[in-house]
Amino acid sequence: MLYRIAYIVLYTWLHIRFRIQIKGVEHIPDGGCILAMNHTSNYDPIIVGAHTPRKMYIMAKKELFSNRVFDYVLRRLGGFPVNREGADIRSLRHALKLLEEGKIFAIFIEGTRSKTGQLQVPKKGVGFIARKSQAPVIPTYIYGVKRGWFAKAGVTFGPPVRVEDEEDYEAIANKIADAIQELVEAEKAD
Repeated sequence: MLYRIAYIVLYTWLHIRFRIQIKGVEHIPDGGCILAMNHTSNYDPIIVGAHTPRKMYIMAKKELFSNRVFDYVLRRLGGFPVNREGADIRSLRHALKLLEEGKIFAIFIEGTRSKTGQLQVPKKGVGFIARKSQAPVIPTYIYGVKRGWFAKAGVTFGPPVRVEDEEDYEAIANKIADAIQELVEAEKAD
């Protein structure tokens, strides 16, 4: 119930605040998949989650869950905590379980917001999850949400990135980052 209400309110707010453009939703499969995203703004998980065909589950820094009310709301909206200080095995297992259950799992590949808007070096965790789950990885580019009112903003979902068993986690993470960068360049060309 909370999820549905939040979805309607946030979807409406986003379409009032920005001129939203969504591309490539057809690349999101019916089963489990990983939305591998860039990160520049607090709006990022909201704009993506409001435009996916099913509920999206996302890792969020554990500090956001320290307030009991915020913890309750975030969990109902699909968030779960991750300790960014090291390999958080519990969060990684939870992500793999979500994918096994056919859910949409989203992750910011840089691990934190980019201050410059440029894609930063990806964390190996996305490579680990992609290889262990063998779920399709959908490169996801979020843009324009740091601009003013009525600015053009949106999300582009790219074609799935395939992961090979022999690739190491860093190579997989870099391959995913390259796919997102291709979406960045395509958006700039439009």
